[in-house]
Amino acid sequence: MSAQTETQEAEVQSDGPLLDLTDAGVKKFIKQAKAKGYVTMEELNKVLPSEEVTPDAIEDTLAMLSEMGVNVVEAEEDAEQKEGEGGEVAERAETNVAETPAKAAYDRTDDPVRMYLREMGSVELLSREGEIAIAKRIEAGRDAMISGLCESALTFEAIMVWRDELANNRILLREVIDLDATYGVLNPSSLPHNQPPAGEAVEEDEEEKAAGEEKPEGDEDDEDFDDGGGMSISALEAELRDGVMEVLDAIASDFGGFRKLQDKLVEARLKGEVLSAKDQKAYDTLTATISGRLKTMKLNNNRIEALVEQLYAINKRLMGLEGRLLRLADSYGISRPEFLKAYFTKELDPNWAENVKEMGVRWTKFS
Repeated sequence: MSAQTETQEAEVQSDGPLLDLTDAGVKKFIKQAKAKGYVTMEELNKVLPSEEVTPDAIEDTLAMLSEMGVNVVEAEEDAEQKEGEGGEVAERAETNVAETPAKAAYDRTDDPVRMYLREMGSVELLSREGEIAIAKRIEAGRDAMISGLCESALTFEAIMVWRDELANNRILLREVIDLDATYGVLNPSSLPHNQPPAGEAVEEDEEEKAAGEEKPEGDEDDEDFDDGGGMSISALEAELRDGVMEVLDAIASDFGGFRKLQDKLVEARLKGEVLSAKDQKAYDTLTATISGRLKTMKLNNNRIEALVEQLYAINKRLMGLEGRLLRLADSYGISRPEFLKAYFTKELDPNWAENVKEMGVRWTKFS
């Protein structure tokens, strides 16, 4: 029983603060720090033995001092400058203080407390505007990626497979789309006033900040909303299934005409030509339409990653085969520039190997 009690006491002590508040020296240290409103690094290092200090312990101690209203500064000069500037935090004072011999020594120190504060002071916190800018870049990047995927016939083949599997209940809707994000796009009227659709959240945040609008105290209707956020996953799937299937059917309907235009585009490129203005306009329109419909579904990230990885794998394999083809040509005495000149713009020509036989004996042996 005595051993168990000692073990429990040891655990409590290990979880407690680094400073022993019962020690007379520590009490005096805290009293002086509260009276001055700050404590220097030298004073703190006397209380915190650097050989026993861990980063977590340093952070806990600094947090405790901060709660007491005590700031940690590098030296007395920093504290005086801090008071003159209206009470900036110690980390701010350390980064803005003029370079002095003490600062130079601070930069070279291996003391854990100073190293921790130096690292923390060098990290710039992300502002609200920064978060909004990053969110916009992420959304723009995602849209660009979806548009790029729509250029590949493999994407539409995969979509047709997903549609058939969903229709036959071989996969779940949650495996294809992001349920919450898609619900916000397909059912914007069902969202609460303070929860905008997925693509508009960032813009509305900026507008609310600029206008400085505040919610009236008596308006509690928004808080009663428990539809999109409170629905179970199965209920969300049932709610979204018909709408998603309609989008997939529309994409399948458009894909037939899109595929014909893609074939025309390939044929034109094989001949070194371009599509007619009419066909190019139809191609661009269909691409934008299909891409827009695909974006309304908010595909599951796993599905997008699978499509991207598939395209990367195909591209990697093609590059490997072309490299082998180039090395094979080199083995028959065909130089790299000569090979590239004959091969460039003819990559999709199925009769290329037969056509190059007319270029000489080396090409005949090569083909």
